[in-house]
Amino acid sequence: MHTNHNPTLITQKPYFYLPLTMASTATTSPPQTTVDMEVPVKWSGGARNLVIIDVALRALLFVTSLAAIIVMVTSKESKMIPISPVMVIPLDANWNQSPAYIYYVAAYCVACLYSLITCVSLVLGLKKIGGRSILKLQSHFVILDVLLLGIISSAVGAGGAVAYIGLKGNHHSRWNKICNAFGSFCHHVGVSIFMSLISTVTLLLLVWLSLYTLKKKSMK
Repeated sequence: MHTNHNPTLITQKPYFYLPLTMASTATTSPPQTTVDMEVPVKWSGGARNLVIIDVALRALLFVTSLAAIIVMVTSKESKMIPISPVMVIPLDANWNQSPAYIYYVAAYCVACLYSLITCVSLVLGLKKIGGRSILKLQSHFVILDVLLLGIISSAVGAGGAVAYIGLKGNHHSRWNKICNAFGSFCHHVGVSIFMSLISTVTLLLLVWLSLYTLKKKSMK
């Protein structure tokens, strides 16, 4: 009679497997969520604002460079100039008659194209989660910015010198002024030189901003 009660003791052992599986899943799940949330927090600080300012300055460089090119290329004027009381001859004033103005337009075409490419590159870099790609771009851009600053500065100097001679002349070299006869041409050249000065200052600010951003990142 006592042998019939022994099988009931064996059926209680499988109930000990449930707490072990629940404890193992509870301890392994939290570390995966903490690792993914650290990267966006680091990039959402002041570094993103500096990149936005960089993009805005490059957009301004593109607009001012394009305006300087358009105004200079459209600086053409034709007039009948009297050379004697009874004789007049047709004379043309055109920007492509001066090598300095040709170099000026070529330099600002490079600046216009460069600013467009770098601006689009930074905008695409802002869409990424991490900021390492933008830092690599800025480290390359700062070298190209300095080179371009030297190019457009020399172009502004050459174009401004020729424009000043056209406005005032040079009595020692016997270079006569032409702005008293070609007023519209000189007005276009003056506006173009003014826009190019804004481009030069903008590019100078870009160089300073890139150096400041790289220095700030290297100190961390």
